[in-house]
Amino acid sequence: MEGMGSSPLPEWMVSVALPVEAADRAGAVREFWALVQRLGPDELPAFVWPVGDELALQAYLMDDPVNLDPEEE
Repeated sequence: MEGMGSSPLPEWMVSVALPVEAADRAGAVREFWALVQRLGPDELPAFVWPVGDELALQAYLMDDPVNLDPEEE
């Protein structure tokens, strides 16, 4: 509702990246979705950052931030 004093919500990029072995691109997509369904949000990290600020990337499991850098533990 522009013009009513409220500011627009910030925009976020959200990504899930998985290494997938497959014979072809279509097989890779099938395997990707199978892994997403099998692992789910409790095991599969999503990466989130404000649009335009990739250096602010943060990993999340469900809605909890997680540190995936083994050297920082």
